[in-house]
Amino acid sequence: MEEIRPISHEDIHDVVMITALAYPGSNLLAPDNRQRFAERVQDTLENDQNASFHGLFREERMVGVMKWYDFLMNVRGIQMLTGGIGTVAVDLLHKKEKVAKAMLQGFLATYRERGVCLVSLYPFRVDFYKKMGFGQGTKVHQYRIAPASLPFTAKDKVSYLGEADREQILACYHRIVRCTHGMIKKTERELKTFLDQPEQVIVGCKKDGRVTGYLVFHFQRTHEENRLHNDIVIKEFLYENQEALLQLLSFLHSQSDQIQRVVLTTADEDFHMLLTDPGNGTDRLIPSIYHESHVSGVGLMYRVIDVPGFFHQLATCRFGRESGLVRLNIRDSFLPENEGSWLIEFSEGHPQVVEAGEPDVELGMDISDFSSLVMGVISLRKLHLYGLADISDEKQIPFVDRLFATGDKPRSTTPF
Repeated sequence: MEEIRPISHEDIHDVVMITALAYPGSNLLAPDNRQRFAERVQDTLENDQNASFHGLFREERMVGVMKWYDFLMNVRGIQMLTGGIGTVAVDLLHKKEKVAKAMLQGFLATYRERGVCLVSLYPFRVDFYKKMGFGQGTKVHQYRIAPASLPFTAKDKVSYLGEADREQILACYHRIVRCTHGMIKKTERELKTFLDQPEQVIVGCKKDGRVTGYLVFHFQRTHEENRLHNDIVIKEFLYENQEALLQLLSFLHSQSDQIQRVVLTTADEDFHMLLTDPGNGTDRLIPSIYHESHVSGVGLMYRVIDVPGFFHQLATCRFGRESGLVRLNIRDSFLPENEGSWLIEFSEGHPQVVEAGEPDVELGMDISDFSSLVMGVISLRKLHLYGLADISDEKQIPFVDRLFATGDKPRSTTPF
């Protein structure tokens, strides 16, 4: 007998051991680390309204564990309840027994039954989750910046932030969420955990008593025999306007006398334009003469788990200003109940699922690529060029691209 159910206090030991062995790099087998992780699991069970641990049990033995999240995400300007999954761990004795597949299917089915139509995750392997229907999200770029390469204008509005600024930080964050596609609302619990890390430094830009931007960082030693050589590693960098951005960049610039590099990870594809020297210190040339400026990576993945439901929930959203009837033919072998053909009528951008009509264009693709398309990660033109999407009339590609384009690709700073 196989069952997925929420874990109980009696299961915490098994959760810790399965997770520790599945992620040996986390060193959770060390006694102190094991105890701290057990306490975090217990705290989640007792106090977290937005996250829960679930185990896969076979004959009453836990063979896998995962953590589910309820998120409020800005999806094309609409605050939407979405699901997240993390800490997917399989007992070493039960590898290659389709435990992870069963857990993912249970997660998707449960959230679909709850009326959730979009979920996301950070993959341990992109190809593994793409086979399960998850589409790639926005790339991030990690820069290693010489502080003096950043612009300096003024930093008179920058000050330290702490516990007393909790509400202001949260308010700033949520103002940014409301205008940023893909951003996830932060809970009070998350903010408390965020602020309670003593190694972190938080500075922010304040104007008229209001936080308009902030950055969170820690110092990282870069030389084993010279404690004066350090980098600043930025964990979160958010700003509402030009003034906040330039004030915080000026603060980073002013650290050039002691800091070797500022390590910044961003989804901003144009960030190198800010830098007088965008080089990352490797001095590596890409033929013929292109100076290496950053490294890029793929991470957060999205999955639509209810295609018509996705458009129902975005009925008040505008997909451009286009009008027309589109037939979607979506393949979804991992979640067969989500596979099918639907007619979506767009009226000046507003979508509505309809039962009948003669479509202006038909599209066919896998759910993974469809998820990336509707989230604005990639255009239909590119999907078609790569052979990942079919269209009944290639002349309609610009029309479809205008439908699904977003001003910016989805961006998220929420780890899970």
